[in-house]
Amino acid sequence: MSTVLSGTPSDVRSGTKTASARIGARDYVLILLQLGLLALLLRQFQIESAAFLRLALLAFGGFAVHALLPLRYRLPFFLALSLAGIVVVLDPVNGLSIIAMGIVLIGICHLPVSFRARGLLLIAVGALLVALRAKWLAGPVPDVIWPILGSMFMFRIIVYFYDLRHDTVTPVSPVRTLAYFFMLPNACFPLFPVVDYQAFRRNYYDDDAYRTYQTGVDWMLRGVVHLILYRAVYYHLTLAPSEVTGPGQLLQFLVANFLLYLRVSGLFHMIVGMLYLFGFRLPETHNRYLLASSFTDFWRRINIYWKDFMQRIFYYPTVFRLRKLGTTKAMVLATLLVFTLTWFLHAYQWFWLRGTLLFSPQDVLFWTILGCLVVVNALYELKHGRERSLRNTPQTWRSLGVVTLKTFATFWAICVLWSFWTADSVEQWLSLWSALKGQYTWSVLLYPAVVLAVIVIGSLERNPLRNVKPSKVDQHEWRRARLVTAVSLVVLVGVSIEAVHQRFGGEVATTIHSLRSGHLSRLDMAKLERGYYENLLSVDRFNSQLWEVYSKRPANWLDVQGANLKRFTGGFAQNELIPSFVSTTPYGTISTNRWGMRDKDYERTPPPNTFRIAVLGASTVMGWGVGDGETFESIVEERLNRDKPNQAYAGYEMLNFGVPGHQPPQELVTLDYALSFKPNAIYYVATTREISRADSYLIEIVQKKVPVPYAPLRDIVDRAGLEPSMDEATAMKRLRPFGAEILSWIYRHMVEDARSHGVIPVFVFLPALPEELWQDETVEILKIAGAAGFPVIDLSGVYKGQETAALSLAEWDHHPNRRGHQLIAARLEDALRQMRPSVLGADVQASSN
Repeated sequence: MSTVLSGTPSDVRSGTKTASARIGARDYVLILLQLGLLALLLRQFQIESAAFLRLALLAFGGFAVHALLPLRYRLPFFLALSLAGIVVVLDPVNGLSIIAMGIVLIGICHLPVSFRARGLLLIAVGALLVALRAKWLAGPVPDVIWPILGSMFMFRIIVYFYDLRHDTVTPVSPVRTLAYFFMLPNACFPLFPVVDYQAFRRNYYDDDAYRTYQTGVDWMLRGVVHLILYRAVYYHLTLAPSEVTGPGQLLQFLVANFLLYLRVSGLFHMIVGMLYLFGFRLPETHNRYLLASSFTDFWRRINIYWKDFMQRIFYYPTVFRLRKLGTTKAMVLATLLVFTLTWFLHAYQWFWLRGTLLFSPQDVLFWTILGCLVVVNALYELKHGRERSLRNTPQTWRSLGVVTLKTFATFWAICVLWSFWTADSVEQWLSLWSALKGQYTWSVLLYPAVVLAVIVIGSLERNPLRNVKPSKVDQHEWRRARLVTAVSLVVLVGVSIEAVHQRFGGEVATTIHSLRSGHLSRLDMAKLERGYYENLLSVDRFNSQLWEVYSKRPANWLDVQGANLKRFTGGFAQNELIPSFVSTTPYGTISTNRWGMRDKDYERTPPPNTFRIAVLGASTVMGWGVGDGETFESIVEERLNRDKPNQAYAGYEMLNFGVPGHQPPQELVTLDYALSFKPNAIYYVATTREISRADSYLIEIVQKKVPVPYAPLRDIVDRAGLEPSMDEATAMKRLRPFGAEILSWIYRHMVEDARSHGVIPVFVFLPALPEELWQDETVEILKIAGAAGFPVIDLSGVYKGQETAALSLAEWDHHPNRRGHQLIAARLEDALRQMRPSVLGADVQASSN
């Protein structure tokens, strides 16, 4: 190589870090080209968040400078880049607050007092931070700071303080210490691997620079692939417990639930790969954990950093202290202690990241069962020995078959155990197994066959040596890896381009398009939606994206949106809007009239020659997140009165009977109230998931022991066998077969009740945001509404061509904003004009009122 930047590759043979830190010009350009493609890939697939893209661009640009600097300047530059990243991702105030609080904690570790005194002081300061995080004490620390601060210090401070106590030889470097705590990727990732301080220090530029950088690119690409696979599972394979009604669905639920861990492994590969770009040759975070052939093997392969952290800080010291009891007893007791502490520290991590305590029975039982299984497995290996992955033994068909069967059994055992851990309750998990009584078809073999094929293919490749320096990798393997990386980058970037993947057509193009967006799945969107009205914050799956959305939401968000405008009434409807209520929000004033409507103060009887329309619906109808006069109902009313589509009427009145959180059964009560205002027409504004909403509300009513005043609905509840003590998942399974029947009766009752009063019933279907997630029930809802006798106005596609973020109130609240209501109003007005006179009154007949 003729052109060299800061040295030549041949200098690596000298064994010095200065030599190994140098990179050739050609290699430097190749790395930059790959990082450019990787940045494009992050953008095209919207990996994680816009903040992460900014951080990645900062890191890639920083690498371009960092790799050219003399070695002595690189660590300070990395530290400066890391501190800048914190400020860029958060904001100057929050970023500097995290840095200042972190420096205080680090400073305590170096006070000129005894280690015992420093430890006690750290505990005292930690207790103060706990009180602030739990809001036992009022303080100026914003909620957004805690997840990142906790991620940087909740475990790293333990590792660092432990090393200070036991390493009395290595001199302390302030720059290295700060770089360790404020690592560049950490600003975007609350869930961060427990990086070992010794490995962070010892492995810094201990190998060829180019190969270290290239390994970082490889691992970041691997992380992107994991995250794309995670999205495929998260969007298209996950099921709600209530949807598991047969053996095939049960297997899908178990596999998909476990594979959601791909997000953790993907993020960890992204994080460590980015650190490789700055010379930190850290160990691999995961080692093909899906191919674990025993419980101890699974523990060794998954989240390796956590396993190493627990062994170094707790396991080995415990074994050493208990060695007088004998090796076996010491090992068993130390292992049980490790899993007990893992449970406790998991709850500790949950607290810092989410602000709530995690002490659920399934969490305790999961770690207890897994710990006992690992102990039993370890004792067996201790007695009979185990074939270590590093042993170069010849592979035979018999050995391959044994390993495959053991891996197959371990995989399904972990899936079952994992489903128990992530269940919302023990009762919910137990309800899953009723699916085994369902119909057995050939589809039951699908997931076992796929899992077996993956295991066989994975087992054919010999397990490579772990944590080997990149320079020691065989040249043939290295060249093959370069080809795989280059082809993968080009192919993934290519298929991410809309003009390219649209050529595939049909479901393939739709699936690829869905993978290019990091939105919530339909299941988590449903949980988020319930949280609007019921203050449900149960996001028990630790790898779910929902908790991240909740963590960004202000604690007073529901109050800001006017959540206190409802009052409990009892009876079947349970709640209604408070009359004469006024609330000031950032989106404008929310006020109700004397009748408890989000509207003008209409008289109960309409004026002469006025066509009155009663609009029924939930939060979007009421206008959650927009000011008075900005709801789509108000806009349409104003336009109808301005343009007079029917000259037989002097004016139009649209009365807003929307109530946030109301489900279809509750609208039956609202309809009775609305009819007392003598409307000419009733517009029922339905939204997505009407069947599921109706089912959920009937279950809620039964669980609360509220009488059902409608005989047909009582009959369905009896036929489904619902009981107040029944958990929600089981109840939903019982009621799901009656879903269409429930909604059909509700719609028919609305139509018949309206017509018996001489009122025109109109069905308006308004999709929720993001519309593409909520299409599973749409066709059936529209069919049921038409069969019930409603004239149907379908507003599907009302948001077409618009970004969801531009029409939603916030990432954690997808109610349409002011612009969204304007789009709805324009589309609804056009539909009304096209359908008159059937929905706006006959041209030759004035209002009978």
